[in-house]
Amino acid sequence: MQGLFNYELDGRYPLRRIPMIMRFNLDACGIKLPLEAWVLLTRDQRETLVGLPCATAEEKQAYRAKIQNMMAPHKDQTDAAIAFVDVEDDPNWSDTSDVQEQVIEQLNELSLPVPSLAQWQGLQDLQRFAIIKLTRSGHKNGNLLPALQEFGLA
Repeated sequence: MQGLFNYELDGRYPLRRIPMIMRFNLDACGIKLPLEAWVLLTRDQRETLVGLPCATAEEKQAYRAKIQNMMAPHKDQTDAAIAFVDVEDDPNWSDTSDVQEQVIEQLNELSLPVPSLAQWQGLQDLQRFAIIKLTRSGHKNGNLLPALQEFGLA
């Protein structure tokens, strides 16, 4: 499925969890969508959201509206409603001046290779975003090594 990393395609149904491209777009739009809300959407709706562009201000506005419209029929089915939050002006994944400290610490803790600065700078925004998300404190890290391998870092 276009837009998903290879490590996200494992299993019978790759969209049962929120993929990184979706998380990336949600952050760009200032939306928090819990897994409990995501699973209420149909497969077609999930595929639509994964495939929608979300780069320009107009696309982000349309993306927000699309999610709101898709979630509207489910507002009484879950306490896990979508929330709107501020969009970071300078998200940490966009900083290519140095490898993020949390990434270095987590990879060292797991005895995984830390990317060089050149490798970090050579990653696409979505790849840096994924690594940062996968190295957050408390994250299970099950997809971290497959992501590093897919991105040519391990």
